[in-house]
Amino acid sequence: AKALSEAMQGLARQVQKLPQLQFLFITGAPYYEATVSAIEALPSEERTNLHVVPYVHNMPEVLAATKLIVSRAGASFIAEITALGIPSILIPSPYVTNNHQEHNARRLKDEGAADMLLEKELNAESLFAAIQKIMDAPMRWESMSNSSRKLGQPDSAALVVNEIKAILNK
Repeated sequence: AKALSEAMQGLARQVQKLPQLQFLFITGAPYYEATVSAIEALPSEERTNLHVVPYVHNMPEVLAATKLIVSRAGASFIAEITALGIPSILIPSPYVTNNHQEHNARRLKDEGAADMLLEKELNAESLFAAIQKIMDAPMRWESMSNSSRKLGQPDSAALVVNEIKAILNK
């Protein structure tokens, strides 16, 4: 999380290059103060489209308004964003069991639903370039969104209920 937080702090200097977008950094409590301090050091006109919060309590509403996610590649969150068809830039944590986040991210990348940056490649410049590459290309964004949606299971609760019923009826 520290590497992602540091990249986001550096990215803050570049977000004004995409004034048509609003950026929301959800830092987590441990990195909130440092991120806010780094961003508040910037001239105010360089951060008009940048918002920083430690946590979001209304994630469904935030995701409904989201065009692109930059995130770790945990399976639960990937399930949420693919159900909604949100393209992503995934930065798998190298510190998880069996490197499962990298496997998750590669699957979405291979299916055209995401781009992936390994943590060792992550910095403000590489992250901004990845964001710009998607958001400056509406047809690419749409293709990624469609690919993401195809991977998603928005009716997963109904599928689970039906499986339970099938098992109980055996």
